[in-house]
Amino acid sequence: MSKLSIKRKLLVYNILIQTFILIILSLSIYKTLHISTLDKMETSLKVIVLDIVDDLIKHQDEFLSVDFDEEKEYKFKPLYIRLINDKEKIEKSTKFPKDLPISFHEIEKDAIHFEKFESFIVGEIKFSMLNRDFVLQVATDYKILNETMQNLFYILIFIIPIILIFSISGGYFLVYKSFKPVEDILTNLKEINSSTLSKRLSPAQSLDEIGMLAKEINSLLQRLEISFEKINQFSSDASHELKTPLTIIRGEIEIALRKDRTSQEYKKSLQSCLDEVMIIQQTIDDLLFLAKNEDLANNLEDVYIDEVTFEAIKELKPFAKIREIEIKSQIDDVFQIKGFSKLLKIAVKNILKNAITYSYKNSSVLIKNYIENENYIISIEDKGIGISKKDQKKIFEKFYRTDKSRNKESGGTGLGMAIVEKIIKLHDAKIELISEEKKGTTVKFIFKRKINE
Repeated sequence: MSKLSIKRKLLVYNILIQTFILIILSLSIYKTLHISTLDKMETSLKVIVLDIVDDLIKHQDEFLSVDFDEEKEYKFKPLYIRLINDKEKIEKSTKFPKDLPISFHEIEKDAIHFEKFESFIVGEIKFSMLNRDFVLQVATDYKILNETMQNLFYILIFIIPIILIFSISGGYFLVYKSFKPVEDILTNLKEINSSTLSKRLSPAQSLDEIGMLAKEINSLLQRLEISFEKINQFSSDASHELKTPLTIIRGEIEIALRKDRTSQEYKKSLQSCLDEVMIIQQTIDDLLFLAKNEDLANNLEDVYIDEVTFEAIKELKPFAKIREIEIKSQIDDVFQIKGFSKLLKIAVKNILKNAITYSYKNSSVLIKNYIENENYIISIEDKGIGISKKDQKKIFEKFYRTDKSRNKESGGTGLGMAIVEKIIKLHDAKIELISEEKKGTTVKFIFKRKINE
């Protein structure tokens, strides 16, 4: 049984249960009919006994002349009648079976008593007539009972297999019909692999458990597809982006090993390798961040934008000092939103770092917080080299650099703006980029203001 499918197990259980129920039902019917027929025989004998006793008492002076013709009168065959006196002698009889005993003294007076023997059932009564006690016995065999039970037996033998066949057929139909959607789901699932994760199960027509199962499987497939896409994208991006720094590191090492060099030359070579390793590390961190698919919806917190702004400024002030750039802040409005403070700080720092990196020396970067047209806005403005119209369209693409050689010097990976875009989208906000070459760039984070805020 353990090796059978659930469908076959249900069919076997259905056959066993239906057979058991039919057997119990047949036995119940058989027993009920047996008792009912026996009761009917006793009732008929009781009526006949009382009728004969009335005739005998009515004609007691000549009771021996009374005919025992109840067999014809009641059409009850066979019927055996005998009258016994107080000396236990038979006064009158109609071919009464000789092997049936006379129980004169054991019978209660004026009460009908029934005795059941192997082949006969006897109804008897003790009554008084002519100042004497008599016992009237009326007997019949089990012919009626046996014929009735035999007919029922043949009916059951004929009808039970028919009922069982229809019952099993109905059970098979129900099991097949119930498991058809499950088999369809299994067939469709067998066709889905890592290269066909975009395929989905056919939507169920009903909202029963099978429909809910198909819906949940489709939801699982969608999550798996997204995860596989992110893994493939991460692998592709990592392979693409790590190839260059690894090639550089290999070249530096090969050059350093060609001949003996001074300690200063070795230091320079090692420093170059370290720079490339730092770029690799930053690239991997950025790729992992972009590949994350965490459910952050349940972890929203109150974010005070002015605090995020001041923390970002504080952390980048040393970097700005090295670059000889002044960071200015203008907090016109203090407001808060629902979001993720750490992620927002990363976004603000990325834009602020780019503004510092690409500003002219001895210039300033201005970061502002204000409310405009029912929107919360964080604005970062620099007076730097700006971004061309062509580059503005691709600025948020992964690994895109406006000037690769200059970006290389800044330690960038080309993923910063992609990370910023993802963070801002998580907050249901948008980014606005305004830039003009050799004049500067302004980046705005625009958050929708809620009605109840």
